[in-house]
Amino acid sequence: MNVVLLWLTSILIITMGPVLTIYLIWKIIGFRGYMSLFQFIEGKSFLYRVDPRIKILMAIVITTVAAFTIWWISAVFLAVMLVLYVFTVNPTSKYRIVLPLTIATFLGTAWTEALFTNPSLLTELFGLDVFILPFPPQFQVIGAYGLSEQGFFYGLQIAFRASAAVASGFLLVFTSSPADILRSLEKSKVPVELGFALVVAVIAIPKILESAMTILDAMRVRGFDFGPAQSRNVKAVFSKFFQQIRAVLMATASIIIWTLKSAENIAISADLRGFRANKVRTYYHEVAFHKIDWIALVILIAVFAAGVYLSGIGYGPLAYNP
Repeated sequence: MNVVLLWLTSILIITMGPVLTIYLIWKIIGFRGYMSLFQFIEGKSFLYRVDPRIKILMAIVITTVAAFTIWWISAVFLAVMLVLYVFTVNPTSKYRIVLPLTIATFLGTAWTEALFTNPSLLTELFGLDVFILPFPPQFQVIGAYGLSEQGFFYGLQIAFRASAAVASGFLLVFTSSPADILRSLEKSKVPVELGFALVVAVIAIPKILESAMTILDAMRVRGFDFGPAQSRNVKAVFSKFFQQIRAVLMATASIIIWTLKSAENIAISADLRGFRANKVRTYYHEVAFHKIDWIALVILIAVFAAGVYLSGIGYGPLAYNP
């Protein structure tokens, strides 16, 4: 009986992190929040005037420096990134999206690292590894060793690094138009085909979500209920569950068909406009570095140099054990 209880507890702990993360994202943000995530709105603050290449470099620098420095530097980066959202258009709506996604990233990363980090690594970092709940040996096949005190603190420290990188990435999406990103990537000698594919993917996400909302709303209007079964009859509950699975599969098929048709229309539009007809493309609005871009570049170089210096004097990726 103790073995069965240990197995059930281990499965519950492993699944709790992902389930809580998914619930947090969809409960707070929902479809409409994801649609607004990839819809660019022009602004007038300094963030919108900075070249997208600088913002991409900022995300790279923050991710890199956070990886080879102590955890509290990542916490500082995260705080700075969240403060910068004050200068976006309608910052309240931006925080309503970014904060849940950042918290979800934090919880998901911390939970994963706490359960799936090898005990030998934790012993090497902390000098010991005290398990709160060791998992059955069979779980080691998937790399799950159990929940330990050191694993918990190690997961929190890794989570700060991941959350800072995510927050800096969303800042690029909110303050740069897809066209500017495409021009910037081409100026950086990135193949235009790759840049065009990335921009089309970003533009297509809100459209796919919108079509999903339309299809689901149409099914609700026709009387389909996506809520849980109200009956206590086990057969009725399972019947309702399989009906919902069937409805989701049908909706998914419709979304895929719509996406393929939309991709075909984009391909035809690109051909009509002479995409890849010439090796060198020209744009109505050319992307060029301005004074604010050079200032931001100097700041990023200074941040990177400071990170290297701090790592060299003993503030490297050390595991802090309170």
